[in-house]
Amino acid sequence: MPKEEIPAEAFQEEINAQVVNISQGGAGHVDADTVSIRQGGAQTISSASADITQGGAFFVDTERATVNQSGAAVVVAEEAVIDRGVAGLVVASNVRADDSKIGLLLAGSVEGRPDIAVDARVAAIIGISAVLTLFILRRLFRS
Repeated sequence: MPKEEIPAEAFQEEINAQVVNISQGGAGHVDADTVSIRQGGAQTISSASADITQGGAFFVDTERATVNQSGAAVVVAEEAVIDRGVAGLVVASNVRADDSKIGLLLAGSVEGRPDIAVDARVAAIIGISAVLTLFILRRLFRS
């Protein structure tokens, strides 16, 4: 697959290449070995390595994700680095996050001090509380 450069203010629905660099542009789905986004965005990324700086992505599925001063709704990776960024859901074996906000974090190990809204422990507590509440309501309204 060839290297593909996406020029400023361009949008391509689907990109398949070995190396994709997006600068001030966007793409629907990117499937590549290496993806680099600078001041741009993509709806979905499937790659071995993804680096997003001052941009955004909806869904990132990669071995190594770097989100630097950027946002991503969902990051699924073996290793994720979130630096001064925002992510809704991060599922990774290893996470390093500094000055970042993460909605739900499911990780094997975490370095740094991210601001996490819901981690695995809180998600488990919410789940158990919901099950107990439903059990009690069922018992109360069972006539």
